Amino acid sequence: QGMGMQILERSETEAANPAVEAIAERAGVSVGSLYQYFPSKESLISALIRFHLEDQVSAVERSLEEVSGIPGEQAAEKLISGLIGGKRSRMGVERSMLRFFCRVGDLYTLTEFDERMNKAVEKYILSLGTQVRPLADPATTAFVIANALRSAVLLSLIQNPERLHTPAFKDELVRLVVSYLKPAHGA
Repeated sequence: QGMGMQILERSETEAANPAVEAIAERAGVSVGSLYQYFPSKESLISALIRFHLEDQVSAVERSLEEVSGIPGEQAAEKLISGLIGGKRSRMGVERSMLRFFCRVGDLYTLTEFDERMNKAVEKYILSLGTQVRPLADPATTAFVIANALRSAVLLSLIQNPERLHTPAFKDELVRLVVSYLKPAHGA
């Protein structure tokens, strides 16, 4: 998996798509061996994207476990700082994943990982109890939060990466989540 992320990151910095020969060399195998497991370059890239999505969702699940028991506002700050920091530290990988997903990714795979991530966010939100407003549909609330954060961070990564380095960006995302979930005054 680490080698896969290096291939995606390297392909982003090299401007051209990674050649199968370069991927095989990086993996320390022959081109023939690679084609034994992956019938095409697209199938190899799809596998790398799947590894990347697995890594991303596992990181979200771990982060949510780590903030268990921390007051909601502090947890939001920590979670969002981690999300932005992770994207910032792996910009090349993230950009390559997005570029290749647009070309070879399948909606089924993305949906599968999204559902897993949304379930983890929903479970966490429900664990906050009275720290959050009454929720008519916790699954929808989790979907909105997860995708609002992801969209803001990924679009910044693509359109304005410098934004990921500004404290104001993190503060606005924290404000968005906290104010969205906060119980009404006097409730």
